[in-house]
Amino acid sequence: MDKQQIEEIFNMTFAGLALFYRDCELSQELIDKYHIGQIIQECGFTDATYKGGGLTTNLRYLIASAHAKDVAALVPQMEEYGLVMIQSGAYYKVLDIHTIDNKTQIVLLHIAEETKEFFATNSSNIEEQIVQKAREGFELKLHTQPIPCLQTEEWIDRTALPMGMSDTGEFFI
Repeated sequence: MDKQQIEEIFNMTFAGLALFYRDCELSQELIDKYHIGQIIQECGFTDATYKGGGLTTNLRYLIASAHAKDVAALVPQMEEYGLVMIQSGAYYKVLDIHTIDNKTQIVLLHIAEETKEFFATNSSNIEEQIVQKAREGFELKLHTQPIPCLQTEEWIDRTALPMGMSDTGEFFI
C-alpha cells in the first residue's frame, strides 16, 4: 500500500471525526468478549447520541465516527435525544476498553468496509489520541449527572443491545 492510499484511508476515516455515546447494561461475560484491535460489524443501524453525560449503566460505547447522520436534524421528535445513526452493516475497530469501578467504556472507531484489513493490521497516533481523549472524558463524565432524556424507556430500548454481536454473545463476523 502506498502513501497516497494510506492518506485516502485516513481522510475517509478521520476527517470530520466526532464522538458519540451509546450506553447499555451488559453482562460482564459479554463485555469480556471484546478485545483491543478487534474488528466488529454491527448488522443493524447504530443508534447513538451526541449528548454525553453521566453513566447509569455498566457500559458505554464511545463511537468515533466521521459518518454518523444527525437524525435529530431530520426528525424533530429525536432532537431531544441528540440521535445520530450509522448505517447498517457498519464496521468498527475496538480502540480501547477502560474500566473504572464497575463502569466500562469501549471505544470504537467507525471504519469503511474496504479499510477493515488495513485497520486490523495497523494503528496510528491518531487512534492513540482518540483513546487518550476518550479516557479523559470518561473519567470526567463518571462524576457528572446523567442526561434525563437518555434515561427514558424509549431511549434505553434503542440502545439496549450489544454492538457487533448477538444478545447471546456471538459476533457477527
